[in-house]
Parts: sequence; C-alpha cells; structure tokens
Amino acid sequence: MHTAAVTIATQESDAGGPRALVAELESWATATSWVIWLELSGSLGRGAGDRYSDVDAGIGVSEVGHLDSIEAAVSDFGAVAARVREPFGAGMTHLITVYRDGRQLSLVVMPEDGRRGLPPEAMALVDKAGHLREKLDRNRWDPDDTEMRRWTFMSCLGAADALKHAARGRMWRAIRSLSEARDLYLQLIAAREGVVFPQFGAVSLENANRPIPLTIAQTLPTSLSPGAVASSVRALVRHLEPFVDAYGLTGLASALDLTAR
Repeated sequence: MHTAAVTIATQESDAGGPRALVAELESWATATSWVIWLELSGSLGRGAGDRYSDVDAGIGVSEVGHLDSIEAAVSDFGAVAARVREPFGAGMTHLITVYRDGRQLSLVVMPEDGRRGLPPEAMALVDKAGHLREKLDRNRWDPDDTEMRRWTFMSCLGAADALKHAARGRMWRAIRSLSEARDLYLQLIAAREGVVFPQFGAVSLENANRPIPLTIAQTLPTSLSPGAVASSVRALVRHLEPFVDAYGLTGLASALDLTAR
C-alpha cells in the first residue's frame, strides 16, 4: 500500500468508512497490471473528507474492455446494494457503486492517455508511468470574459423563464428555471472569488470556505405561488445587476422585462 492510502486509512475513525474504501481501491490498483494510474478527487482528494464523503476517483487502464473486471473488483470491497454505468465523455465510463453500508464509490474509467497531469485538489495514489507527475494549471478551468458573459446571459434567461412559467401556473417548471438561474449566479460569484472549479458554483465556494451572500436566501420562494416566485426572481435580478452591467447586458434585461422588477 502506498503512503497516501496509509495516511488516509489511519485518519478514518470508522474502520469501514470511505478512507478504508480508498485504501482497498489503491491496493487493488497497485496489484493490477492493466491499471496504470489512480487519482483521488473530491473532498478526500483535497484532504477534507469525513465519514460522509463519497469516494470520487479516476483510473487509467492500458486496454479497453475491463469494465466487468473492475465491477467484480469493487464488489469485493463490500456488499453492493446497486450500481450503474454511464457514459462520461469519449472513451470513458462512470461506474457508480453504492454499498449496503451506505458508502459510495464514483469511479471514472478511461484509457491511460486520458489523463496527462494531476488536476487541482486531487491526489495521485498510483502512477506507474508518470502520467500524474505534473500538476495541471488550475487556470485552465477558469472562465474567460466570454464565458462569464454567457453565464450572466443564461441566468437572465432563466429568471425570465421562471416568471413566464409562474404566470402560466407551471410552478415546478418555474422553480426549476429559477434554480438554474441561481446556480449560474453562484458560478459567477465563485469565479469572482477566484476559487478552483468555479463552474460548480456553491460547491466550490463552500469547499473553499468562501462566503455566499446571505441575501441569496431571498431567491428561495416561500411558497408555490406566482407572487412568491416573482419576489424571488426580483431578488435574483438584484444580485445579477453588477454582472449585467459589467458584461453589457442591460439591453437583454430590459427586453426580458427584468430591469424594472
């Protein structure tokens, strides 16, 4: 077992907790010839995990066609309640396993050349060919002004859609549009705060212990009524105003009838 996994395992107060699962995963990857590298991300990867943490990991394999073998291997780590496979980009598969004790393993399987460098807030547990030796520049995930403008644009559209759906009495569609618009606003805040992976919005802000405006609670409707949704949209629009002004989108907000709200 590598030093990283030993440290993770010994920090886990519950012997059967997520860090023990990481140690088992690393031990298997080390002993399996066609597993070339294993990286740990998420809260455990950045050293902030606890007993509630999921295990978020990625592995690079030398040949395709090992998914059945990987499923069999992770089944040995505990009694499995359920699992699912889903596509995760070209040549990659996301294997999600939930164990009966509640632990979750989220494992992205990809060709070994699918990773050249270690992302921010990730830990290299196995690296047989040096694929993870260099750290990737975190700036590659930072949005440029074009992306920031797009997030602002789409947040305005979401706010307007929330109003339209509420006026039609389609309240759950209104809530969905409002939530999407709020999430984009939080991405903008995360980018402004300079946190890693700002596209995850509230997740990245909380991971970095950065403040989320307390007034964002005003964007949560107090009921499933058109008036409550409209009030929440007005609050969100007030939060968006600095970005709307900065990216020259006042005309959009006016066309969507957001500026006077």
